[in-house]
Amino acid sequence: MRNRAYMLLLGMALAFGTGWAQSNTSQQQGTSQQPASDAQQPYTGAVPAFGQDNAASVSNDNPPLSGLDQPSLEPRAAARSFLIPGAHVSQSLDTNVGSGGPHINGITRAFGSLTLQRLWSRYDAGLEYVGGGAFYPSRSVGAAQVHQLDVDQRVLWRTGQLGIRDSFSYLPEGMFGYGSYGGAGALPGLRIGGSPLGGGFGNFFGPGQFASLQQQPRLTNVSLAEIRQALSPRSTVTLAGSYGLVHFTDNSFGFVNSRQVAAQAGYNYLLSRRDQVGIAYGYQAFSYPGTSGTKFNTQLVHLLYGHRISGRMDLVLGGGPQLTELKSHSTGSSRQLSGSGRATLRYRFEKSNISLSYYRYNTSGSGFFTGAKSDVGRISYTRPINRLWEMLADVGYTHNTRIFPLFVGIPNLARIPSNTTSYSYWFAGGALRRQIGRDFSGYVGYQFNEFYFGCAAVPVPSVPSSVPPSLACGNRSQRHVGTVGLDWHPRPIRLD
Repeated sequence: MRNRAYMLLLGMALAFGTGWAQSNTSQQQGTSQQPASDAQQPYTGAVPAFGQDNAASVSNDNPPLSGLDQPSLEPRAAARSFLIPGAHVSQSLDTNVGSGGPHINGITRAFGSLTLQRLWSRYDAGLEYVGGGAFYPSRSVGAAQVHQLDVDQRVLWRTGQLGIRDSFSYLPEGMFGYGSYGGAGALPGLRIGGSPLGGGFGNFFGPGQFASLQQQPRLTNVSLAEIRQALSPRSTVTLAGSYGLVHFTDNSFGFVNSRQVAAQAGYNYLLSRRDQVGIAYGYQAFSYPGTSGTKFNTQLVHLLYGHRISGRMDLVLGGGPQLTELKSHSTGSSRQLSGSGRATLRYRFEKSNISLSYYRYNTSGSGFFTGAKSDVGRISYTRPINRLWEMLADVGYTHNTRIFPLFVGIPNLARIPSNTTSYSYWFAGGALRRQIGRDFSGYVGYQFNEFYFGCAAVPVPSVPSSVPPSLACGNRSQRHVGTVGLDWHPRPIRLD
């Protein structure tokens, strides 16, 4: 009797382990299968017997909070390998081109694009390139090249993955509010695994270009590697490191080049099918070539909470203290204790999508300062009006307070008035897009930008005559841009 009971328990354990392994295998192969709905996948906290064959898999519907991936809110189709070429032309009217003061100028842009996604059983690869030119009437600007290349390579195993990513750009202006290349909603970014590739991987790892004053051509690049490993059905660890740079190719006003190294380690735990908590440690190191040893580093700890409903909502809250250590040959070393954090909400309604985000991190200073405490907020809304028309609205704001004290022994390459303590930049825009036939779409968009410096309560020093009035402390630089464009996107070319 006792032997029969032992045999019965052993059979039940084997059946449970086999079923659990098959369930995980189906999730791992979800790139080629239609996933079940949230209601069809009840969460069970059961932990299988210890062993290599019963290791946990990494969830794609609720990825780790400390990782770089976001769950997709779009309806999922069977994932395939494909290639999509494209062509894009637009004409804009711009009120702020060059340094000659506010004038209405026409800007013509022409781009080609190529999007590639290639899937294997254990490897995923994605690439998106946009390249072309922007033609300004101003002699001080002329023709400008535009290049954006994003690459994402994944190596997958049943309990985790290795991701290697790179984001390169050469743009005539900053990224914040310019990602659609002069027209709101002109070019949607590539999304592989629910992760936006463009924009330098967010605010912690990226080069932190959150403002632009007129045209300042710049080269940026961020290279990043991330490892994600499941320890059990509920717990996951992540480890990521990156190197980024910003180099201004036309230093007409001496904007500050920067280098950034960042690393992050995190632990995540699923409380339920929809709720997750985590803790992350981050490190950032910023340096500025040609500034006589001016640099600083930041260490931070974040507590994280996430609430996610598959295909509908993604809420992430996180924050904690950060310690900043400043170093300069002129001023010596000092430390600052402050807070940092993030809050993001993405929600898909029946016929629309909304995205809200707020970040507070240390950044490179966007070429104006040697380091800044940056507050960055953004709201985006998209909605199809009918079968052919779609609307988009986008609003963003950033406030950046200098980390180093007033320009006392600190290089001031941009010749900003010495009592400048911060700068702010915000934009608001919208666009209407219409599908024209099967392969073409047209759009019309408008955007308003404003940039201004904040000043300390001390007398304003005289500003050198070579500095444009827009750089004077307290002055505001405003810009209006209206754009009409046409896109050509043929049907995806199947590669499998």
